[in-house]
Amino acid sequence: MNLRRIFTGILLAAFLVSLGLVATRISDSVDTDILSLLPGDSHDPVVAAAVQKASADASNRVAFAIEGGSADDRRRAATQLSELLIGTGFFHSSDQDAKAFWQWLFDNRTDLLCPSDRALLQAGGGKAVADAALAQWYAPMGVANGGLLRTDPLLLTNRLLACFLPNGLGVPSGHDVDFVFGSIDASVFRLDVQDGIGDAVAQWELVWRAKGLVLSRAGAVFHAAYGAEHARSEMTVIGGLTTLAVILFYWMMFRSFRAPLIAIGMVVFSLTIGLAVSLLIFDRVHAMALVFGAALIGMVVDYTTYFLVTGLASPDAPVDERQKQIFKPLTMGMLTSVGAFAALIFFPVPAFQQISVFGSVGLFIAWSATLLLLPILERGAMKRGPGALLVKRFAAGFLSDKLNSRFAVFSIVLCGIISGIGFYHLQTLDDVRQFQAPSAQLVSEEARIRELTGFAPSSSFLLVQGQSREEASQREEQLIGDLSSHGKEGSVLISASAFSPSLDRVGANRKLIEDEILGPHLEALLQSLGLSGTSPYGSVASDRADLPEFISSLRGETNGVWWSIVPVIGTVELRPDLSGVSYIEPASRYSDLLRVYRHLASYGLAAAVLATALILLAFYRRLSALCILVPTVIALLITPALTSLVGVPYSFFSAMALFLVAGAGVDYAIFQWESPEKSGDWTRVGIVLAAVMTCISVGLMGLSSVLPVRSFGLTVAIGILVSLLLSPLARSWAVEDVSGGKHDD
Repeated sequence: MNLRRIFTGILLAAFLVSLGLVATRISDSVDTDILSLLPGDSHDPVVAAAVQKASADASNRVAFAIEGGSADDRRRAATQLSELLIGTGFFHSSDQDAKAFWQWLFDNRTDLLCPSDRALLQAGGGKAVADAALAQWYAPMGVANGGLLRTDPLLLTNRLLACFLPNGLGVPSGHDVDFVFGSIDASVFRLDVQDGIGDAVAQWELVWRAKGLVLSRAGAVFHAAYGAEHARSEMTVIGGLTTLAVILFYWMMFRSFRAPLIAIGMVVFSLTIGLAVSLLIFDRVHAMALVFGAALIGMVVDYTTYFLVTGLASPDAPVDERQKQIFKPLTMGMLTSVGAFAALIFFPVPAFQQISVFGSVGLFIAWSATLLLLPILERGAMKRGPGALLVKRFAAGFLSDKLNSRFAVFSIVLCGIISGIGFYHLQTLDDVRQFQAPSAQLVSEEARIRELTGFAPSSSFLLVQGQSREEASQREEQLIGDLSSHGKEGSVLISASAFSPSLDRVGANRKLIEDEILGPHLEALLQSLGLSGTSPYGSVASDRADLPEFISSLRGETNGVWWSIVPVIGTVELRPDLSGVSYIEPASRYSDLLRVYRHLASYGLAAAVLATALILLAFYRRLSALCILVPTVIALLITPALTSLVGVPYSFFSAMALFLVAGAGVDYAIFQWESPEKSGDWTRVGIVLAAVMTCISVGLMGLSSVLPVRSFGLTVAIGILVSLLLSPLARSWAVEDVSGGKHDD
């Protein structure tokens, strides 16, 4: 007894420490960014880094178009919107990029050349550049800037600006519209970022919508916010239905509201410690691990249910005797489930490893709390509620100790036919673009901005690699030149080498500018403008580290390899002899990665079944104990076929849901094995109740409109139901074993 008290005290102390740890770290230790869940191809870290960088930069860009009202109203509205967004602390205005961009062009005006100007100078057209500058200085609506007159009389900076200015830094003309461009400085998948930007936009609309202004938005942050809000609304409804169903079902079984409160308390207790251990082991825990951990609620509640049902079967029995009734099957169920989750630790995917730790620790704590804390919380056996005898009759009818052979054969044949049809129609889904339908309003607003700006963003890019920054720059220049020679220069949205060329290109540009413009035409231009003195075009040593952020973000270095991102529109076919260049389409790579994850999860299921088999053999020390796995294996095989019949394709999320089916389903078979005869009727009541609780807590996710969530919920519900209905198969072999004198407690 003293030892039990010591363990109970340790358990309670662990909970208090875990509660404090989770409360202090949960806010900044949960990773909700899908990009970190899908980091790219781990076999090529350069590609992985480039994909992650390109996707993050693309998702962080935002644009707003303000239409309607007067020009003055639109100008003031755009200013206020920019101020509100900057006030969130997450928004970076493109005005700052534009200033840095202009300064870079000015500092490097004799090092850079627009491709059209390079061709012009190579053809001896330097005088045309000087004449164009002179015309602008004297034109009625021309340049009027005294500082620029002294520092750049040839207006080389302006020529570069007109050539290189990318969309998003300038304001398109020709429409009665004002724009606000910028980027988000934090992950757009963070809820606080989504809420902050959303609140700023809502505050703006309260003022300006009434004045006739219309706002269009474009950016991944708005899609992420839509998805998050949609998910929160659905989870609120599903969570509410789940809570009501659990309370109602428990009251019908135990005629007490204390039972569901105890079950909820056990869930909080177990998952809090599981999460705390995960946070201690990993720097950050991905949201997927938390979602999967939340799905463990059904299994944790199962343990509580098994113990409470012993009070219905033997209300006058001492607690120690009731614990003894379930100790062996409960322990075996915990060990096999933990073994299944532990198999995930060996897969080189951080989210899998986090799920492994969270699930294993959570279930072990749930088992410990059931044996040590639950008797204290129960305070005596529960009463039989109005649904208890009804469930008992159902369990006796469908899960009885004698199986009708004809019915069994008929059921197996029917399941085989249905499964055959299901597998014939089985489809897999790995395309991330099909997981959730976007907001029709956001799609319409983005289309309007594309119409106004003439710019269609693209996530595709060409990846250029080199053993040095110089080599990467030279290869990028060769690539751009090759595309231009084939008339495909329009497919390139922006390239870092245009603003920061290789040293060879810089030298060639300087020579062209000196030989074709400065040498023969600068002095005459200065005299025409009434200027004299030394040339304003002395050499300017610009540090390449001073590149504007939106340009420097196109470059990087990974493991000694320098790389550069060249965003393009559409698919670009490359010459085979272009070394160090590859075409990358992130959405396709993420889909490929999800396919790999699906395969890994499927292999993980096989490893989990193998681990469970080894545990069963070690514990029971007889080959016939493997029959316990038969219902679970059949359920794992036919569940994907059955879900396909309701239109749910097999995906990575389906495979992960099958881990819950494996963990919970084997528990039902173990309890059937341990209580094979008529005396086990109340044990089967516990099995039914546990299965129903799991189907309620997880299966209601099948109501979600988000495909991964719906797939997860339906797979668990169908798999658990099949495992329950097939669980008598394990008991049938157990009966034969008993008759042979081999199955002894």
